[in-house]
Amino acid sequence: MITNCVAIFSAVIIIVGWFINSHLNRKNNIAQKRFEYRMGALKSFIDVFYIIEKNSSPFSDPSFLPLLEKARTNFSLYGENDEIKQFERFIYCCKNGNAENATIELNKLVSLVREKIRKELGISQIYY
Repeated sequence: MITNCVAIFSAVIIIVGWFINSHLNRKNNIAQKRFEYRMGALKSFIDVFYIIEKNSSPFSDPSFLPLLEKARTNFSLYGENDEIKQFERFIYCCKNGNAENATIELNKLVSLVREKIRKELGISQIYY
């Protein structure tokens, strides 16, 4: 009788452990995918920023608009609210031809992206 109870108890522990392990593995896989998509979205803006920094007239560069569209799509899909709003403010200033405000919004967006990348990677923030 006691050996049957021990066998049943052991089986229950194994089954519960298996379910818990499966659940934790699934959570880990989801977190890894979220991290990959988030980093991809944030890194897509870096390419846009490099073209803006290298070129005084980035809209004349034929590769700029596709990169900007890709970054905007990535931010819309995988970005957080503050990132999406800041990106849209930058786009709005660009569309209206307001270079001064576009520069201000770009600087805010660069700081925000830098902060978010460092947060995602677990690196301490930079304070100026």
